[in-house]
Formats: sequence, structure tokens, C-alpha cells
Amino acid sequence: MDRVIALLIAGALAAGYLLGRTRPARRISDWAERLLWRRPAVTRRHWQWWAAQPVYACQIAVLLATQPRHTVHAWRTRNDPPPRSPAVKLVSPWPPEDPR
Repeated sequence: MDRVIALLIAGALAAGYLLGRTRPARRISDWAERLLWRRPAVTRRHWQWWAAQPVYACQIAVLLATQPRHTVHAWRTRNDPPPRSPAVKLVSPWPPEDPR
């Protein structure tokens, strides 16, 4: 029994090491990024756009699970309406009338 547990732990460590070295999530993310941003004409009508959406959805889910406050704050500030400018003050070119 102890031997099986030791083999499972060694296998998990080896798998973790290999995943860390190959970085499959990073490669998939870079692939999706190259798919959409290196070609300016990619829209919802292209298969490339649809192929990249599950990758982005997984990235958002991971960010929400690991850093929920930062992710929600970034989403809110990105989607805030633009600030409004102050009201325009109109100045009359004529002097004020004397109320005598």
C-alpha cells in the first residue's frame, strides 16, 4: 500500500513538473491571441473567432476563481461610462444692466 502511494506521489510530481515546463495553458492563450489580433479582419463570421472564445472563457473563469476582487474591479472600470465634462458657463459679452 505504501508503495502505491509513493508511486502516485512520484507520478503526480512528474506530471506537475512536465506541465510546468511545457506550459500548455500559456501556449493555448498565445495561440488564441495570435488568432485574433494578428489578423484584423477576424469577426464573428470567422471560425477563428469562435475557436478563441472558449479559451477566453476559461481565462476569465480562472481569473474570477483566483482573483475575484481584482477581476471584478478591472471589469467595472473598463466598462464604466466616460466621465462627463462640467457644464459650460456662458458669459455675456455685454456689461450687466444697472437696476436703478
